[in-house]
Amino acid sequence: MLKHHRTLATMINTLISAGFDLRRVEEFASTPEQTAELPDLAEELERPMMLLVSARKI
Repeated sequence: MLKHHRTLATMINTLISAGFDLRRVEEFASTPEQTAELPDLAEELERPMMLLVSARKI
């Protein structure tokens, strides 16, 4: 999988510039239980692996 690293500001401002109204923003982070089972997930507490954005075109 090819990963593209962008800042949060770049992603949000690009959506706003394209005419989207942001409704909600969530960052996925592992739970303490998940991290206990899979120690490799600990780094995801500092850098969430997913960004979920709800937006609509205005």
